[in-house]
Amino acid sequence: MSEPKCIWQAEAELGEGVRYDPATNEIWWVDILGQKIFCLNLATGRKETWQTPETVGCTVAHGNGDVLALFRRSIVRLDRPTGNFETVVEFPQEPAQNRFNDGVVAPDGSLWVCSMDFDFTEPTGCLYRVAPDLSVEKKDDGYIVANGPAFSGDGRTMYVNETMKGEIYRFDHDPQTGALASKTLFVKFNEGDGLPDGICVDAEGDLWAAVVTGGCVRRFGTDGALREEIALPSPIVTSVGFGGAGLDELYVTTGRILMEPDVLAAHPLSGSLFALSGKSPGTAPAVFRHH
Repeated sequence: MSEPKCIWQAEAELGEGVRYDPATNEIWWVDILGQKIFCLNLATGRKETWQTPETVGCTVAHGNGDVLALFRRSIVRLDRPTGNFETVVEFPQEPAQNRFNDGVVAPDGSLWVCSMDFDFTEPTGCLYRVAPDLSVEKKDDGYIVANGPAFSGDGRTMYVNETMKGEIYRFDHDPQTGALASKTLFVKFNEGDGLPDGICVDAEGDLWAAVVTGGCVRRFGTDGALREEIALPSPIVTSVGFGGAGLDELYVTTGRILMEPDVLAAHPLSGSLFALSGKSPGTAPAVFRHH
């Protein structure tokens, strides 16, 4: 991997949710607590920012070209020209103290979203699957901070984090039915190692994890062994995703949440978006197939 290059110097409180859209050659990311959606066109360098009325966990691509976003307890559609939002799915079953934290589209076109306790204390977080017909099914629960999720390229393996416990889990996933089975502990972070945040899987099947409070990105083999660690110029590293025309750039978000003034002064690029040139490309991102 190359040295991290800052490609958008921002002051995001909690930069998150980075993803690449191959249809438009754009990088999307958010500031969850700053309530912003960002978009960078890699060809033209154009930067767009939209303010959101509440916390925003991430964005996802829709098969018809729309952009969807996870609000606190709903999925909404962004109208790019106006910046207006239209509710697509609501989650009234989500506890009032929860917020959506992260999400990903599976290779089969379904949308998986994670929730968490806003105050990082109660195990009220859940993992949901949203089918193309917008039906919602709870797939797992008991998380304080559910994070990720990520799929292997063939859709048969799924990874989800419990950030507060420093644990990454692996599931067998049936791409035909969306069923999960055989939940196992894939990686356990030791005390002092930082905590796993956003994750993605490359074309070789290796898992890349942003290490919040660890200031780095780590790459794990399919056996869970640590293969690589790359330092970032921020102690708060929050999400990772492959992009670019060859899917061989790794994009990384950072934040400045809970940073003391002296730490922030030593890491002034915290809250920015970074790119690293990769050796192993990622897998093509999927789009939500809502019909």
